[in-house]
Order: sequence, then C-alpha cells, then structure tokens
Amino acid sequence: MANLFFPKKIIKKMKDLGISESDIYDVFYKGVEIEGKNGMYRKYNGYEIGFFYVVDDLTYELRLTAVWKRDRR
Repeated sequence: MANLFFPKKIIKKMKDLGISESDIYDVFYKGVEIEGKNGMYRKYNGYEIGFFYVVDDLTYELRLTAVWKRDRR
C-alpha cells in the first residue's frame, strides 16, 4: 500500500465531505492523474472524488493538501 499522509485539516475536510481513507486509496490506485499537477481524481456514478498532494522530500510520503467530492452533472 502506498504511504499517503493525511494531515488533521484534511481528515476534517474528508469527514465534512463524507470521504473515507479507503475512498482516497481507491482514487490513488484506480484514478486518473491530473496532468501537470500533483493530483488525482476518479469519477463514480454521479460524483467525483479527487485530491492534490506534495511529496515529502525526506519520507517520500504523499502528503495530501486538498480533497474534494463533487457532483457530476
């Protein structure tokens, strides 16, 4: 399993949006990279989940910097 780091503010945002850690790992393994940016997303039936990240230089962890869940219209 990849080493993703979830800062406290991201965990709070995920709770507010109804996103679980397993949802984020699903996006990581099965989603699409956002070209030219450190981000990924995955489209589901009726909505999309995504995140942006930075790579920690010391641990090589992917540190999440933003998450979203939005309706697909």
